Amino acid sequence: MSLYKERSKYARQRKEGSTTEEQYAEWIEHLNFVERLKNRLPPHGGAPPARQEDGAYSSGSDLSTAHIRPFIEYADHASLLKVSRGGISQKVGGGIRGDIKGFSRGSRHRLMLTIARIKREVALPYFVTLTYPNKFPSPAESKNHFDIFVKRFRRQFPGGGLIWKLEPQQRGAPHYHLLVWGCDKLDLWWWVPKSWYEIAGGGDPLHLRWHMGECGNGNRHCVSEVKSFRGVWAYASKYLGKTFEVAGWGKMWTGRFWGVVGRQNVPFGPLVHLALEYKQAVRVMRYQRRFAKMRRPPGGRSLTICCDANQWIERLHPLND
Repeated sequence: MSLYKERSKYARQRKEGSTTEEQYAEWIEHLNFVERLKNRLPPHGGAPPARQEDGAYSSGSDLSTAHIRPFIEYADHASLLKVSRGGISQKVGGGIRGDIKGFSRGSRHRLMLTIARIKREVALPYFVTLTYPNKFPSPAESKNHFDIFVKRFRRQFPGGGLIWKLEPQQRGAPHYHLLVWGCDKLDLWWWVPKSWYEIAGGGDPLHLRWHMGECGNGNRHCVSEVKSFRGVWAYASKYLGKTFEVAGWGKMWTGRFWGVVGRQNVPFGPLVHLALEYKQAVRVMRYQRRFAKMRRPPGGRSLTICCDANQWIERLHPLND
C-alpha cells in the first residue's frame, strides 16, 4: 500500500470515529517520517524515487526503508570480508517459507559464507563420507537416520562440531559429506563406520566394509584427514558447492541440504564491524574487484569476497587514519 493510500485510510478511520486523535497523530507522524526518508538522496547521488499521479512511489514505496552507513565487516582470523557503500535500503522478503525441494543458489551462497567464517590457523578438520548400500531409503527416511547419527555423535563427542551437506548421488541415493572438528582421529576412525552401519546399513556387511575402506579398487576409509586449510576450500568447492538436480528429488520433500552441529565447537571467527566513509568504501570495493578479477562492478551496494581477512584489514588500516 502506498503512503498516499495509507494516509487516506487513516483519515477515513478518524472521520468515522474508529480511532482516537492520539492514534491518528502517531500514524501521521510515522508516515511523514517514512516519506521524508524515501525522499532523501543516497550518499552517492541520484534522484529520489519518482512519484506517480496517485501519490504512490514507483520504486517499492510499500516496503519499509532504512539508511545504512558504509561499513566493512570481516570474520576475525578467517576468510570472510564484506564491504558496503551504504545507502537507502528497502526491507524485502518475509512470509511463510515453503517446503525445501532443492539446493538453491541462495542456500549455496550462505553455506560458502559459513565456511568462510572458519578460522584459518586452527586444528584442521576431518572429512567424513556417509552413504547407503544398494538398497537405500527416501530423503525423508534418510534424514531420520542422519538425525539419529547426530544425536549419537553429540553423546560420543560432546566437544565435537561439524558442518554437513546432503548430496544426492546419480543413482538417487542420499549421500552425506561432513567436516568434523574437536574429535580424536582414532576414536572417530572406529566409531563412525560402526555407528552408521547400525543406523543405515540394513544388515549388509559390504556397507560396513566400504566405510572401513576394505573393499579394494581404490576404496578408502570414510574418515580422512584434511591436509591443509586450502584443502578445506577444495572440499567446499568440490562437495559442498554442488547445485545439480537428480531425477525425482525436485518433486519430493528433502528438508535442509546443509547445516551446522555443535556450532560452539566449530572454530568460527567472530564478526567485526567497522564504520567507513563513503569514498573509503568505494575504494576498498575497487580493491576487492581487482583481487577477485571481476571485469565489471557488481550491481548491489555491497561486495563479499573470501580472502585472508586480517591481512586485508592490516593493509587497509591507513584508510582510517
